[in-house]
Amino acid sequence: MGAEPWIVVNAGNGTPEEAAHWVEYCNSNRNTYYAQLRRKYGHVEPHRVKIWGIGNELYGRWQIGFCIDGFECARRTVEFANEMRAVDPEIKLIAVGCEDPEWNIAMVKNAGEYFDYLSIHIYVGGDKPYRELIAYSLDIERRLRSIYELIQTVKRKYNIKREIKLAFDEWNVWYSEAKPPLLRQVTSIKDAVFTAGVLNSLYRLCNEVPIAAFAQTVNVIPLIVTSEDGRMVLTPQYFVFKLYGENVGDYVLPTFVDSQLYKSSELNCYVPFIDLSAIIKENGKILHSYVVSRHETEHTYIQITFRGFKPSRAFMETIAGERVEDKNTLEKSQCR
Repeated sequence: MGAEPWIVVNAGNGTPEEAAHWVEYCNSNRNTYYAQLRRKYGHVEPHRVKIWGIGNELYGRWQIGFCIDGFECARRTVEFANEMRAVDPEIKLIAVGCEDPEWNIAMVKNAGEYFDYLSIHIYVGGDKPYRELIAYSLDIERRLRSIYELIQTVKRKYNIKREIKLAFDEWNVWYSEAKPPLLRQVTSIKDAVFTAGVLNSLYRLCNEVPIAAFAQTVNVIPLIVTSEDGRMVLTPQYFVFKLYGENVGDYVLPTFVDSQLYKSSELNCYVPFIDLSAIIKENGKILHSYVVSRHETEHTYIQITFRGFKPSRAFMETIAGERVEDKNTLEKSQCR
């Protein structure tokens, strides 16, 4: 698949020693118990897992072994990091962060020399009106940038030398219909526009947020919905990920957009109808522009000007539907 494995250890009711055993099982090439156990089950060479998370949402009372505050989570993070890096000093660690500034300050101040990324999860309620929902892609960009800047401020204040960036490792829209235990929802063009906006924001934040992960993929607040008879529905969000995933580059380019605006009353900000990101291949010959038109009814004429790049030919792919509420179902496909 070409995917990089990423494992989160149990920092709720697990122990630092147990976490270290997982690192040993996956990464060690020595003649230790867990490395030998891996070999016994057919994997002679280490898996070389580089990215490890220390716990998940430990700020939440829904988590077994949650932490009462950032100071407790920082203490636990240090204990786990020491044991895990004693086995493999080269691993990169993701610690639990959230949107509470006090939590993040405590994490960076007390454990900032022990982790490489701070985890942030953001879900947006999908039941909002169209223009309000799609505005949240820019709000997410603002919130992530603010958290990153807070981390850098705390690092300077307490002389933390380790580089710390963000891992935006859970995000999605979440509709009220998606209730436990299945958390099923079928999303629409509206959600595809939001999703494309978030991906454009993540390109703009590529230095601050080098890791991001959509949650989830199949059946649970999904990109793909399956049925018991083996059929499946590919949601509009799925086609956004397909489009972006099949047209990737190596370097993010600076962009400037001159667009009409609308007012988001919920966020109290102005939102451009046109959003744009661009990336280029290392060879400088292929450039991808990702254009999001947020207007729900009008066709928009867009002029794109390149500086320092002269395309010899161009191809265009689109994702669209007749209405922003259009969905794909087992019975009917309305957008792709």
